[in-house]
Amino acid sequence: MKLANNQKNKANSLRQLLFGKDEGLNQALSTGEVQLMRLKNRAIIIDGQEHPDLNLFDLFLDHQNDALFEDYVREHTIRRAAQLRKAKYVVVFMSDGNYSRFAGVYKILGEEKRIQILSEAQQGYEETVFFKVSYLEVFEENRGRILIDWGGREAQCWLQWFKGDKNIIRIDNGIVRIPIPFVSYNDVLLSFKELKNIIETDNAEWCVKLKNVKGVYCIADRKNGMLYVGSAYGTEGIWGRWRDYVGTNGHGNNELLIEVTKEDPNYALKHFQWFILESFPLDVDDSYAIQREELYKTKLCTRVFGYNKN
Repeated sequence: MKLANNQKNKANSLRQLLFGKDEGLNQALSTGEVQLMRLKNRAIIIDGQEHPDLNLFDLFLDHQNDALFEDYVREHTIRRAAQLRKAKYVVVFMSDGNYSRFAGVYKILGEEKRIQILSEAQQGYEETVFFKVSYLEVFEENRGRILIDWGGREAQCWLQWFKGDKNIIRIDNGIVRIPIPFVSYNDVLLSFKELKNIIETDNAEWCVKLKNVKGVYCIADRKNGMLYVGSAYGTEGIWGRWRDYVGTNGHGNNELLIEVTKEDPNYALKHFQWFILESFPLDVDDSYAIQREELYKTKLCTRVFGYNKN
């Protein structure tokens, strides 16, 4: 994530930032009924469903104004729920290296529901509590911008009562997603998450480069080392073929890839990466691309040890 620095700090500490914006929050700060929540920047699990294409910053950037990010704030284990139930407000942060980035303030309106969710370890079900919360719009201008010092080892608990204060390190312009630069066809190496982002956002640079060539490409399975070799031709070149993979959740209608992604719908997101073995101009005959594909299948033994069935 690229962070643009803004040196105009209007507050030096978290307490200064929070106080004076909302009467109810002012009272809760005075009576010690405010919790601080620090969320880790890792793959997201909501309602027991893993979202390997989303880390916390992705979730915030794409869903900060809808229910998906809010659900991540609302969902808690029984033990954590007991602690949160005693609070009137929760101030949410996202882990950002050694510091924490402000993500908003929520008023806690009580417990909403309890459901049984399969545990992360897949060893059984555990009860999960969802709280009803209300986002405080008054802090919107600071959302995603303020970086605070969470404290030393004794302060690293991700859910804690707001006692004392925490220093503001800086106020940024915000979080932006850095586009993946296109360097050369030989340098292309994309995870499925990166490929999805390029295709779904119609990245202009990548679109032009990949539409302008036919080629032979490879999909590598980082879990087991198996390879799949394919060729891309037609009027949209490599771009058109790789778009098919995004539209089919990673398998591109290949029989063996369908099998592994059927067993685990997130398999491609977890394990596949795409790269180009050879590229050639669009005016090259399609049969040449197919011939080169056959050669690479033989060279890399992908019919015997990989995902190529023919």
